[in-house]
Amino acid sequence: MSVLKSNLAELKKLTSAKICAVVKADAYGHGIKALDAFDAADEFAVSSIGEACEARELTDKPINILSLPDKTVSCSYSLGIYPSVSSADDMEFVAKRGTTAVNIKVNTGMNRYGAPPASLDSMLMEAKKRRLKVKSVFSHVYTLCAAEEQFEKFMKCVDPLSDYIPQKHILSSNFAVLPQYMHLDMVRPGIVLYGYGNSHVKSAITASCGITQIRDVSASENIGYGKWLSGKCRRVAVLGVGYADGFRRTACNIPRYVEIGGSLCPIAGQVCMDATMADVSGLNVSVGDEARIIGSLYGCEALATSYGTICYEVLTGFSRRVRREYIGE
Repeated sequence: MSVLKSNLAELKKLTSAKICAVVKADAYGHGIKALDAFDAADEFAVSSIGEACEARELTDKPINILSLPDKTVSCSYSLGIYPSVSSADDMEFVAKRGTTAVNIKVNTGMNRYGAPPASLDSMLMEAKKRRLKVKSVFSHVYTLCAAEEQFEKFMKCVDPLSDYIPQKHILSSNFAVLPQYMHLDMVRPGIVLYGYGNSHVKSAITASCGITQIRDVSASENIGYGKWLSGKCRRVAVLGVGYADGFRRTACNIPRYVEIGGSLCPIAGQVCMDATMADVSGLNVSVGDEARIIGSLYGCEALATSYGTICYEVLTGFSRRVRREYIGE
């Protein structure tokens, strides 16, 4: 927790805008209790009404729902939870479910969520008609290469209507490397809070499991499911982690390792649902020793590369059955 607090403190030095800490997806896999580490944030952001209700139990600060309403879900919006809308139908839905204020999302080029910029005037009038306050108008920069273009498109639609817009924001974690004039009223750091994507922050997570068994395997024997012949005499440690925990079965053609006793040990055979085998030949290891799938020698970036993906997917991929322990609270 102390690392997360420090990350937020470092990020606050980089902007004069408000900080909206993004804690969606179970705080990027760190567990929603990580929200306690961000008590210095001005606001919070999540992805759904369910996440908002969970976060509300831990904070009384404003909670913004970044995704659009899921109209298949029966819900109500309590005070201080602000849904995002991009159509008259969205406004009708959230108004009937108790909201008093909304965030209007504008599409500036990502084509995921958001109303066309030209429709912002009508969206503001729709909110007034339904007696909904407009908390903010916002968008989302999807790549640094298009940041300036998206910012200009956003400002072109909001500037003429600024008297009716209390708050404007467009940047997420990328605010840390983009100029101050683009920070506007608020920035929404996500992955950078957890230690990735900027030199000012540190990774806050160690992911570990225990060694449950150790065995000697001859060169002619198989290891795990399918046909994976040992090929040489090996000392193999069975680890208490599998793909049901978020340690993937499939990977790119890149060796994958776990960290045991200060050494990097290659994975042997396929990852099982609840277990993984690692080659610990030549090491002095015992049942009950710790194995780190994310540690100081083999970090989240290395694991993500072995999967052929990004840190976001690795972090949010840990299942709920993985116990979260918080250090330095």
